[in-house]
Amino acid sequence: MNNPPPLLLEITPCTLCGSDEGDPCASGTDFEYDTTADTFTFVRCRQCGHQYLNPRPATSELDRIYPDNYYSFTQTPHSLVARFQRIWESRKVGFYRKFIGEGERQILDVGCGNGRLLQLLQEAGHPEWNAVGLEFDEAAIQQCREMGFEAHAERIEDFSEKEIQKKRFDAVIMLQLIEHVDDPSLICERVYALLKDEGVFIIETPDLEGLDYRLFAGRWWGHYHFPRHWNLFSQERLAHMLEIHGFEILAHESLISTSAWIISFHNFFKDRGWPALFWRFFSYQNPLLLALAILVDTLRIQTGRKTSNQRIIARKQSKTA
Repeated sequence: MNNPPPLLLEITPCTLCGSDEGDPCASGTDFEYDTTADTFTFVRCRQCGHQYLNPRPATSELDRIYPDNYYSFTQTPHSLVARFQRIWESRKVGFYRKFIGEGERQILDVGCGNGRLLQLLQEAGHPEWNAVGLEFDEAAIQQCREMGFEAHAERIEDFSEKEIQKKRFDAVIMLQLIEHVDDPSLICERVYALLKDEGVFIIETPDLEGLDYRLFAGRWWGHYHFPRHWNLFSQERLAHMLEIHGFEILAHESLISTSAWIISFHNFFKDRGWPALFWRFFSYQNPLLLALAILVDTLRIQTGRKTSNQRIIARKQSKTA
């Protein structure tokens, strides 16, 4: 197999404070999909402490670093895992309902993938909810449309100005996505503009304060996800970013983080040269490993400790003159 050519990379300042001074804190390759042989580096901003990938792939390389078999574009193959995932995500939607509200609501799922959450919002939310999808992958968007959803093949940064003028949405949901974007602050501004007054912004994203982060920091942590994760947040930095962009924090909590544990071990053993049969065992589809990871993180949450996954729900506050 030939090595793929290097990616086109861009140097970037810290997207939260604008400083261009950062110290390397992690480096690694695309352990999961082997889309490139490049080595990538996360840096920690000297001014605000934010961690971000620098340099990072140019946006023209998105189709390459998100291959057709990328997990959010495909169905979960293992039936037991798929069943558990559906139950778990249906409960999430029930939790969101407390903040989104009853009755007619317009909800935008940013990074909707193949439409799994759109379907759950329809089935486990309120009957009058209308879910709209946004995803840059054309094939995934086509799947959403075939299920009957309004869906747009573009990034939120490029979403129609007409939608902003309408302030159409009661809620914007962004699950495991804000860590993938080049400018999270711009995303907050964009979401603020898309939301109605008092609309809610729901984010799930990795957290830099879990046990697995401390064990695998520097190279193998699953949520580095080289080269697709571009920004990583502590709970404090994420809340601060939302607050300075006009949002009020309604809820902020740790969630189980099964993939971080499993992929961290996968990366460790693969990078250390163990046989492929061994490191492929550490798959996020492995029911046994999922159960163990759920147990560990559930115990941590119940004892007041943080995990490597966080959920924050924020409400748009009206700007006063």
